Amino acid sequence: MVQKIFKLILLIQTIVVFLPGGTSAFTLKEAVHLALTNNPNLQKQQMNRELSENDLTEKKSQNFGKIDLVASYNHFNLPRTLAPLTPASMMDDPYAVPTTKDLFVTGIMYEIPIFTGFAQKRSVEIAALQKEITRAVTKLSREELIYNVKTLYVNILALKAQKEAQQSYIEALQGFYDVISQEVALGKRARVEQLKAAAELENAKAQANLIYGDIKIVKATLAGLLNIDAIPVLENIAINVAVHGESDYSCEIKNLERYRSKKLTVEKNEKLVRKSNAVYFPQIAFNAFYGQNFGANDSSNRNSGDWNNQEVWQAGVNLKWNIFDFGNKKSKNQNAIIRKQQSCLEKLNTELNIKKSLIEANTEIETAIRRYYSAEVELSMTREMEIIEQVRFDKGAISINDLLYARARNQQALSRFVNAGYTYQNAQFYLDYLVENGENK
Repeated sequence: MVQKIFKLILLIQTIVVFLPGGTSAFTLKEAVHLALTNNPNLQKQQMNRELSENDLTEKKSQNFGKIDLVASYNHFNLPRTLAPLTPASMMDDPYAVPTTKDLFVTGIMYEIPIFTGFAQKRSVEIAALQKEITRAVTKLSREELIYNVKTLYVNILALKAQKEAQQSYIEALQGFYDVISQEVALGKRARVEQLKAAAELENAKAQANLIYGDIKIVKATLAGLLNIDAIPVLENIAINVAVHGESDYSCEIKNLERYRSKKLTVEKNEKLVRKSNAVYFPQIAFNAFYGQNFGANDSSNRNSGDWNNQEVWQAGVNLKWNIFDFGNKKSKNQNAIIRKQQSCLEKLNTELNIKKSLIEANTEIETAIRRYYSAEVELSMTREMEIIEQVRFDKGAISINDLLYARARNQQALSRFVNAGYTYQNAQFYLDYLVENGENK
């Protein structure tokens, strides 16, 4: 009979702790979706993608040069012609050549680089790589956010289950204390037994307060990630502990965004090395100008005070080649080479860390499974032990210390059983995060 009662109680405890709640509760899927759309840090990270796209567009546009509207005004102490003149153009009437001390210039200028030592080409390639790096980092940020939301959500459920179990334990202790108090009043029990029961009751209440405080802290953390004021009632999730088949993810590591971003960084730094070599080549540019020069004739002109204008235009090719700069080019090139070497080492280090983390994640899952089944067996035994000890106490065969110890052991076993289930779930979430599959689940 005792065995049947125990099995029924254990079944009820398991259902309360691990089965989903009502459909009106705030689900894990809803929490993840809200975080992805509402988290300010993720929104900031996504803006970096826009910045990288704009930077790529900017670098590409530089291949087409630039067009500027220009204007200027200059006052000279001596008269100036509105445009450069040859002696032949002044032979007809030199006193009628437009001259002015106040020269206005308006026009349009076009400039475009013809050859930059491939620096412009490298700049576009670097911007394209940076765009890909930013996309990979954004993907990682989303996965990290999803993992944090899921673990906090599960931790709240775990603490809530512990709180409910602790509250049931308090109610049982309170009933036990009331019975002992009545028996003390009737002279059937010693006063010390009442004190021991009261002490255990107060200790249980203190533990419940600690759990309640932890729940408030974890809820506040989750609310911060979701960017909301308060966390609504959460829906329980089903914990299905199953045999874990460890997979070899080594072949998938190079497809992970975490590794790919480091690989892209190596390529980017390689382009920076090549870009730094551009200073050893000549820089060639084409520019053209078309405009008008305006000014009032000065007093030396026979038409003094009259305004004149002169059309001017020019086109040319400029070459600039730095042949010596006291080691500046060499230093910049060496710095670029060192940064490339650092990124290669960082890529290798990332690969090693991913492999280590995958081993840790699989080990944590296996350990959580063993703890779960061990806690399940322990809970079965301690629950049966508590029932037996209660019968023995009622018959006066044991002291109240023995009964309280049996109840405490059962409560600890229940707590470990609850934690083991949710620890297993968090370990699964961590593995999903490492293989960057959390968003797909």
